[in-house]
Amino acid sequence: MKTRNAMMILAAAALAVGARADDKTELAEPVRRFREVVRSKDLETFSKAALALRRWMIENDPHRPIYHFTGPESWINDPNGVIYHKGKYHLFYQFDPIVDGKRSQRCWGHAASDDLVHWVDWPVAIWPDSPHDRRGVYSGNMVIDDDGVPTALYTGNVRGHAECYGMQARSHDGFLTWKKKTVMEKRPVPESPVHWDAQIWKDGDTWFQLIGGRVGGKGAAHLWSSPDLDNWTYRKAICSGLLGGYWELPYLVPLGGRHVLLVGHGNPYWIGSYDKQTMTFKPDQPQPKYVDKGSYYSFNLHMVDDKGPGGSRRQLMHGWVTGPASPTKSVPYWQGAHSIPRVVTLGDDRLLQAPVPEIEQLRGKHYTLDNLNKADLLKDVRGDALEIAATFQPGDAGQFGLKLRVDQDGKAAATVTFDTKTGSFGISGRMQPSYLEPGKPVTIRVFLDRSIVEVYVNGAAQTARIFPGPDALGLQLSSDKGAAKLTRLEIWRINSMWSRRD
Repeated sequence: MKTRNAMMILAAAALAVGARADDKTELAEPVRRFREVVRSKDLETFSKAALALRRWMIENDPHRPIYHFTGPESWINDPNGVIYHKGKYHLFYQFDPIVDGKRSQRCWGHAASDDLVHWVDWPVAIWPDSPHDRRGVYSGNMVIDDDGVPTALYTGNVRGHAECYGMQARSHDGFLTWKKKTVMEKRPVPESPVHWDAQIWKDGDTWFQLIGGRVGGKGAAHLWSSPDLDNWTYRKAICSGLLGGYWELPYLVPLGGRHVLLVGHGNPYWIGSYDKQTMTFKPDQPQPKYVDKGSYYSFNLHMVDDKGPGGSRRQLMHGWVTGPASPTKSVPYWQGAHSIPRVVTLGDDRLLQAPVPEIEQLRGKHYTLDNLNKADLLKDVRGDALEIAATFQPGDAGQFGLKLRVDQDGKAAATVTFDTKTGSFGISGRMQPSYLEPGKPVTIRVFLDRSIVEVYVNGAAQTARIFPGPDALGLQLSSDKGAAKLTRLEIWRINSMWSRRD
């Protein structure tokens, strides 16, 4: 809650500082054209204008990611309504489009993909145009109802926690247009709003929603049920009191024969068991582990597809990469991005995360330890969009890793470090557990995308934002208090997901 609200305040402040490129007299043609059609419901018209704007933004802003999802312009945050249906992935997301020169109240933007990598912008799905969501179409999720109709449930914001509603929207034309209504109005728990974020699932003939909130001054996950997605009954808090504060984004996910409860209060999670009869989640341990201790929030684990081994069920997690607005003054304001979608599994008594293998489609030129100049290993590998997989034998080094976006003076914008004493890893000193056994080889997998860094070590993940100068393109190895042996190195240049495809 605190993190998300703080980021929204930063977004408003960023928009207020100067006109930048938003003065209508200075608008570039792709910006002007997109704003002209931002309310269009014609898929071809909207998609064409959005793609032209995206390509222009990438060309004119060295901080604009090329393979992490962003909005065409302006503010985005939570991934919403993520769903895989009839071979297509749909991503809805919190979006403040620019309308008549001003930021709209929060909407649901929309993009679709065949492969989780190459996205097509669809028209803005849900606008804040009813009495019960007039201050913003806030977070929620989507299912296919009993009649095969895409159905979204989301928080309609009027006065934040003081006044919000459970809203429903259905589409009868294949995810393009939406008809909304209010389905939850009465607040059942004094400390919690009637609706705040929603995980949705069906068990037998009953639909369930898990809603964020609080009980007795501590965070709680509240359960509701419905026979038809229209009429909802409050049941109980399935879990509360494990952490203080207010819980956003509660998810109860079955994995590996267990249940995992994740909440948005610093990204903690607990592994345990869920009793459907008593509607109670019991953690194995009261102390949580954490999803990602970096610039990452508002995860969404609602998407499931059939792309696992042998066509098995695959649980996917989308997340919001937080951070400040781009400092580039020659493009319109934009802020927020999404992580590479992650495959999540359960193993070693923890949540294991890995970037979707589909991202490998974007790989370009390939470097290996065998074909690099050993005398000056990384001298000729320069870039701002790379994938790096480096395996080290720790040796007697206290810390080792990689320096990213190194400038001509040798200053790095970010350093990815593994600490042998604690078994932790992190980006620029923000450390978290790797759960690796002491002395074992360490493989660090890095995705560098201009201003975004995503790092994976042993199924743990961390994300960071950086804003180096455009000429800071160097890459270096690092070692402190001893030496570590680099036993394997692979580097790929990564192409834009918005480039033309053959």
